[in-house]
Amino acid sequence: MGDWNDVAHSGRQESVFTLLSPTADADLISAARARLDDRSRRRRAGAKTRMERTLTGIDAAQTERISFLWDRTREDARHEAARLTTLASSVARADDPDADPDRRQAALLQVAAAMRCTRQQAEAAVHRAHHAVENLPSTLEHLSNGELPTSWFDRLVRATRPLEDAAAQEVDAAIAASDLEVTPESFARRLNLVVAQVRARTELPACYRPEARRRVELDDPRPDGTGCLRIIGPIPEILGLARRLDSAAHAVQHAQRLALHDGTDVPVDPRGEVAAYEELPTLAQLRYDLLYGAVLDTGAVTVPPARFRMNVTVPALTLLGESDAPGLLDGRHPIPAEMARELAGTEETWFRVLTDPGSGEFLRLPADRYRPTPAMLEHLRLRHPECAAPGCSRPTNSPVLCDHIEEFDHEDPAAGGSTTVENLQLLCRQHHRLKTAGLLEPIRDEEDSCTIWGLPDLAIALQEDAKDLATEQVVCEMEEAWAAFLAADQARRDAAKRRAQLQAGEIVEGESVIGPGGEPGWTVRADGTLRPPLPEAPPPPF
Repeated sequence: MGDWNDVAHSGRQESVFTLLSPTADADLISAARARLDDRSRRRRAGAKTRMERTLTGIDAAQTERISFLWDRTREDARHEAARLTTLASSVARADDPDADPDRRQAALLQVAAAMRCTRQQAEAAVHRAHHAVENLPSTLEHLSNGELPTSWFDRLVRATRPLEDAAAQEVDAAIAASDLEVTPESFARRLNLVVAQVRARTELPACYRPEARRRVELDDPRPDGTGCLRIIGPIPEILGLARRLDSAAHAVQHAQRLALHDGTDVPVDPRGEVAAYEELPTLAQLRYDLLYGAVLDTGAVTVPPARFRMNVTVPALTLLGESDAPGLLDGRHPIPAEMARELAGTEETWFRVLTDPGSGEFLRLPADRYRPTPAMLEHLRLRHPECAAPGCSRPTNSPVLCDHIEEFDHEDPAAGGSTTVENLQLLCRQHHRLKTAGLLEPIRDEEDSCTIWGLPDLAIALQEDAKDLATEQVVCEMEEAWAAFLAADQARRDAAKRRAQLQAGEIVEGESVIGPGGEPGWTVRADGTLRPPLPEAPPPPF
């Protein structure tokens, strides 16, 4: 809880916030709240609001614009509070022992479909909503009244997420009892102070301690064809790893320098660039090569071979250098055309993938046995590089299950769904279990190349098949080239016709005619081509 005390400072009144322990005297807390309420009433009754003071002295149009922004900010806060409350009531907490896990996952897919986001994003939004509703009820009430901006509440949520529920509730009560008509900087300083004081008296959950946050994460690939792998852990261990890696890079760089001088084999040169160009790589490049070529020590554990190959789809025209359409890595990540050609040039084995030349759809492969062939599985990965359930972004190069959309009848195979590409899809284990339990019902629509998903008590979610996006660009480039060719050919024909008219005296040089785009003011040159009209002169600068 908190107590506001009025103190004199530099001839004016200010407020000093003192955090009270949960066991503080109840009368003291009540008195503090009474003083705060009385001061708030006096401020509202005897002075202009900050908004009114802000609007004093500006023109009416600007007043209207600022008032609109002020009202919209309050309206956004009320909508955010309603959204959080609705989210918290739509999906149970992940740690709720009374919630059915499968039905919770189905509800998550419903929320993801309604919010037009992925399942992971919906999970994060639901977790945030439960934290707000259960641990920040007082400030959430201020948010619902439009008294607390959405950005301030977001800051409060981020600051209290690492705290235990009781500690977060203590911060909530303290902030809700404070003066919210302050600047954003004052609010941030006050929030940081309250959180620091609460954190000093509570213990962080185990998952937020540095020693428990050892992990490696892959960031979303970038449009330039690069990616980022982040290593997160306790700072002493990270610094130790960085220093070992740096020492190894320095040692290798020195060995490479000696090898170039002596004409011997260059160490740690996976691409042969050092030997070919006789230029030493930077230490940053050497650190990358050392990490990329490191042998993962799994002890006695045998790592199974990859179930799927890594696909790099490259359009034929891109390979020939006739197009700059990008390649596609595993059907998910575009890579620049130059990088795609470089990758293709270093491979000895190629797999032909047929696509529709107009739409980019992957052409179907025939099925000739019960179990899908490796080629069929690869085709399914092309069709859905991620789990086929709507809203799920788990990649299909991770452990997935090949599922019959129309269930296979093991007692009477002829009566059930067939093992064909049209009746197969790749699902992660979680959503395969939901489909088996009847909480998800997919229906394949081959005519429109999509799968229609029925969700419990929800309308329809439509999952379209992935396409070779590069095909669309190649088609656009070819159409643009053909249109340019036709336009140039027509211009040549028109120029030849005008030359004949000039010779026959039907038109004269310099005559004004209508341009190719229907614009007036074009003039005829001696060779029959057209000169565009001169641009209008700019007005004088005075």
